[in-house]
Amino acid sequence: MRYFPAFLDLQNRRCVVVGGGRVAERKIRSLLRSGAEVKVVSPEITRRLVRLREKGRIRHQSRSFRLGDLQGAVLAFAATDDRETNKRVFDQASRQKIPVNVVDDPPLCSFIVPSVVERGDLLVAISTSGKSPALARLLRQHLQQEIGPEYRFFVKLLGTIRKRIMALGLRTNEKQKIFRQIAHPEILTLIRQKNFQRLEKRLKALLGPGLSWKELGLKK
Repeated sequence: MRYFPAFLDLQNRRCVVVGGGRVAERKIRSLLRSGAEVKVVSPEITRRLVRLREKGRIRHQSRSFRLGDLQGAVLAFAATDDRETNKRVFDQASRQKIPVNVVDDPPLCSFIVPSVVERGDLLVAISTSGKSPALARLLRQHLQQEIGPEYRFFVKLLGTIRKRIMALGLRTNEKQKIFRQIAHPEILTLIRQKNFQRLEKRLKALLGPGLSWKELGLKK
């Protein structure tokens, strides 16, 4: 295994993106969905990024990359069409021990970004360790068909029930048994069929009363 797989908590943490084109835009939007504080350094940016700047979603330095632009960052991306600029970002990030990704230039990356299937809090990451991004995209498309939108609700339901169970002070084996019962294909099938009445009955049979949609704080 060439790379160590990990999911980073970027909530309210500064990430710097050098570049303002479409590739940079994709990175920025992904970072924002992760709750990151995003600083963009680029003389020009796309219209969508202009709108994000106007809404206060990103900070934009309208100029070329300079020494010091990575100050306070926990993650850096270089997404310009100038390899010399990208190399400067890489060198500076390396000196400051900041993980850095230079788009489409694996030798200048201390981490790579996987293809991702996202269904709410469910994230499935796919990587070929840089060998074939095309294959990673193909696998992502396949998984997007297999892992439908019903998983968004399924994960939310499981997370809500897990909080309730963890608060009961049960023994570990008892909790594990319950978690296995609710993370079951039958439950997923009922969600896919939108058979919420039967689903609620099934959950009450497994876990007892107190599991109406209103009591769980969920919307169908």
